[in-house]
Amino acid sequence: MSQLQPHAPRSMPHRQARSPARASARRRASAVGALLASLLAIGAVVVATLGLLRDHDGAQRSTQPKPHRHATTTAGPVANLTTVGKLASAVSGAAVVPDGTRGATFFGGLDTASTPIATVQSFDGSTTSSPGTLPVPLAASGAAVLDGATYLFGGSETTAPISDIVSISSGASSTTIAGSLPQPTAGAAVAASGSTAYVIGGYDGTSDLDSIVSWSMSGGASTVASLPQPVVNAAAVADDGAIYVIGGADGGTAIFAIYRFDPATNSVTKVAELPIALTQPAAALEGGRIIVLGGYRAVGVNQSSAVYSFTPATAQVKLIGLLPVRLAGAMAVSLPGEILLAGGVEPDGQTNSTIYRVELANRPATAGRGG
Repeated sequence: MSQLQPHAPRSMPHRQARSPARASARRRASAVGALLASLLAIGAVVVATLGLLRDHDGAQRSTQPKPHRHATTTAGPVANLTTVGKLASAVSGAAVVPDGTRGATFFGGLDTASTPIATVQSFDGSTTSSPGTLPVPLAASGAAVLDGATYLFGGSETTAPISDIVSISSGASSTTIAGSLPQPTAGAAVAASGSTAYVIGGYDGTSDLDSIVSWSMSGGASTVASLPQPVVNAAAVADDGAIYVIGGADGGTAIFAIYRFDPATNSVTKVAELPIALTQPAAALEGGRIIVLGGYRAVGVNQSSAVYSFTPATAQVKLIGLLPVRLAGAMAVSLPGEILLAGGVEPDGQTNSTIYRVELANRPATAGRGG
């Protein structure tokens, strides 16, 4: 028996002889079918490869954390603001001290025409009265309570900064010159630790200041330290024996920095930065945290509505709320369990007269840069 060669085609002479055209058509159809099958196979490989790449890329994206700039989702305080009253005269940049456990007293400031005024306004928690006036119109002054007495430090009259330290009697019925700063100073941040007040930075009529001046009735005034940079229109808050200087401006540029001044060693340390630069913010202590409210994001323009919490123990800054309106140059004072915030300038240039109560509630919150 003869062996067939591998792949040798079997001859069908009878059919080839009968229909050579049909055989040629079949060969062409077979070739086309093979080509289509090859193309389909290639397509399937491409689709599968793309699918694998997509799945791999998606897996990479899903495992990489999304960036959150200046953001947190941890539990923390949230600022709740409620309107509790009105100033008798709309004002910004006034000096302020607590008055009892529910009120505050405001000294001078700038009126709606940005003119210094001599008005003293007392808020008792529900109503505002005017118990007296200052001897002269005064704005950009700082206030502190030392051993039960209220003192005003420097400030600006209608023409220039002054160096006077003024003692104000209860009810603002009379004033007395109690001392003098080393140089005329307006726009300084003022805070007290024990029986000593500290006057930080400011403007002397020619240039911004970097000095920290201590003053007490027994020791008088003396320069005890210098900031790393000149600072005007900052906020200052005392906590646990230290004083924190927040924001301000240097040479017309708003500042991010938060500085810690230690009166025991007269040392200054930069401890944190605000998420946005702020000048003329308001600030007060509440529950172991310094609450920073509003301010200008650039000197004289672009008010902020942000409410930040700065925790000295951890040096963390978090956005914890927003003001109902963007404000700068407002006044804040710490009271038991709350902060009072009053006055300030709105973006349209109008001076605000609203008094807000700021209370902190501990519940989960998401924080960002603010604005």
